[in-house]
Amino acid sequence: MPRPGLALVIALCSLTAAAQMTARQVVDHNLEARGGAQGFAAIHSLSFTGILQFGSGQSAPMSVWLTTQPARIRIEILLPAGKMIEAYDGTRAWQMNPGSTAAIVLHGAAAWRVRDQALNGADLLPNPNAQPHLVGTGTRAGHRYYIVSFALATGDVFTYSIDSLTWLSFQETYPGGVEEVADYQRTGGLLLPTKLIGGPTSPHPTTLVIQHTAFNTPIPAARFQMPAASKPGVTKHGRP
Repeated sequence: MPRPGLALVIALCSLTAAAQMTARQVVDHNLEARGGAQGFAAIHSLSFTGILQFGSGQSAPMSVWLTTQPARIRIEILLPAGKMIEAYDGTRAWQMNPGSTAAIVLHGAAAWRVRDQALNGADLLPNPNAQPHLVGTGTRAGHRYYIVSFALATGDVFTYSIDSLTWLSFQETYPGGVEEVADYQRTGGLLLPTKLIGGPTSPHPTTLVIQHTAFNTPIPAARFQMPAASKPGVTKHGRP
């Protein structure tokens, strides 16, 4: 058994080595813990259904479809007033509000927010084109965690806190917010979070509980395209 002084030296050396871990090493550990980089690289499309729970106590069914090449996404939320749709078709972001029959093109921060979700794999898939940066470390329940950041093509920066015991991310920050990531479950050999809590420290956080996820199911490009505007006085059959 090591003497107390030697044990302290060994512990300090271990902490020093951990502190010198690179962002790439942290990300590689994260990918390995979640099922491997090759498994994620093989994903070309993803879809999931879940329940969006609002801080007010209300909830709404939610469905998401996305592809990785090109990066596209469609989000549908069934609200009491009707279905709300947000999408990015690879070129432009658009939205259709509940009760509306016409979609609108999004611009500025609103468009980037939807595009970020497509580029970032709806917070479920790692982005193979993003370069990680180690921006800090911390201590959680007596052990270390690493803070790694990625800059997307939009210029927006996403930051993940990754636990050094499980090598899973437990918190994500993004422009305008913070999200707690929890309840990892295995789907198709890969670990994915099934609970995303937006504004976890607020009195009324919004929680997404993912119920079913599918990989590589065919998703037609038309699902992401903005619907053509309806012409006044003309029915869907083309007759007044």
